[in-house]
Amino acid sequence: MDEATVRNQKRTELNLERQLHRKAEIDINRTGLGEMLQEAQEIENITSQEIKGLASRIKRRKHADAKDLLKLSYGFQQSAENISVFLRITGSINVIVKALTGQSSELQELAGECLCNLTLGDEVCCEKVATFAGTYLITFLENLNNQQINSTCIWTLQNIISSGVKSMKVLSSQGIVARFIHLLSETGNDLLYTEILLAIDLILEYKFDFISKDLVLVQLLPIISSKKPQLNSLKVLYKCLFLIRFETLHQNTLIQVTNHCIESFAATLRQMSHTTRCAETVLAVRILANLVATNEAPYSNMLLSESQQRNVELANLFNANSEAGHIQICREFLWLFGNLHIAANQLQLEHIELANLLQNLNVPEVLVCC
Repeated sequence: MDEATVRNQKRTELNLERQLHRKAEIDINRTGLGEMLQEAQEIENITSQEIKGLASRIKRRKHADAKDLLKLSYGFQQSAENISVFLRITGSINVIVKALTGQSSELQELAGECLCNLTLGDEVCCEKVATFAGTYLITFLENLNNQQINSTCIWTLQNIISSGVKSMKVLSSQGIVARFIHLLSETGNDLLYTEILLAIDLILEYKFDFISKDLVLVQLLPIISSKKPQLNSLKVLYKCLFLIRFETLHQNTLIQVTNHCIESFAATLRQMSHTTRCAETVLAVRILANLVATNEAPYSNMLLSESQQRNVELANLFNANSEAGHIQICREFLWLFGNLHIAANQLQLEHIELANLLQNLNVPEVLVCC
């Protein structure tokens, strides 16, 4: 599967997710508009002609009120044609941007939702949104006083990033990568942190086109591995490490990444959540297995030692997944254990902890036969 197809699939998945809860988000956050909610129920089918008329009207007035923005937001969600018609009215998008940057928090939220739904269109639409609103969307990420605006802006940026190279180039020229890295390091907002990790993951689909190898080594890996592990952090760590072929890591970063993965295992064991954290476990195991394979043999000793210090029994985690029938996870673990065994042989010593670990495995029969 080529890169463009993968990016397309990711974008489709993102768009479907956004569309599923966009109407609910609009309604939930319109608590003070009363009658407008009733109106919203009456505009489920907005024609492109209505969108054209509305776009022309707000352009002429150089202003959009709450009703205008709500109707546009619903209209953009309903069809790609509505989006295209709106953007063909030169200057109409400027009115939405003006509302986004104005003083009214109500209009800011509605304008943000309009822009988010505009990015459900094609790459041309996303490029226009990036050009006219990109810098504002990026700046609003630091507006922690308004969670709704915060979330809508990062969703919009994710849509733009995943739409294609041209749109991403616009955001890159506006300094989005540097701002994301700053927020990864500084934000105390867990939801924003998770969403920025997803955005970084999408940017890494372009490999080193917008994020340099040095930036990965010096900033991304150290920052992310120093934080609490989660699915998105492991996704980004794995993708970064894959791009640099799991090599050239500074020793401190190597230790941090290792501990990040082990802490993910520890959380799984503490919460007895091996059945709900399968993706995290697979990613953590793959990271460690590759690091064992690409580093000097003493790394395996460090890995086992760090696991022991955190009371992480790898055999227990393996056996829990074996009992639950997670064959793929068990296969990944066996690859890790095999690499550890090879490393121990290179050191020409029998690692007692590793020997005990291997003896206590309950390997699924389907894997024993392989």
